[in-house]
Amino acid sequence: MILTTLAMSTALLQADASALLENALQVSSSQGSYVTYFNPDGTYTTNVGISGTWEIRGAEICVVRSTGESGCAPLQDGVSLGDSWEGTNAATGETVTYTIVARDS
Repeated sequence: MILTTLAMSTALLQADASALLENALQVSSSQGSYVTYFNPDGTYTTNVGISGTWEIRGAEICVVRSTGESGCAPLQDGVSLGDSWEGTNAATGETVTYTIVARDS
């Protein structure tokens, strides 16, 4: 457990994901939006009942849902509250907007 935490901490420092831990990530597309809350222990939850684990892989944040589905999204360096960027949903080809929002839970 300690090694996992240390490895996660090292990955976070390399990818500068501190804004995701201090805040939350809103994910928006034409299908709607939801907010994801990333935790330092490598788990995440959302405001729509989705949960699982996450990790940084290079310039992406990758998640595995508790139901087994997985995917990665681009992660921007140096982001802070209010910043947005776009990516493409690999499954649908749809454009997704990611926004750093205030953490409310």
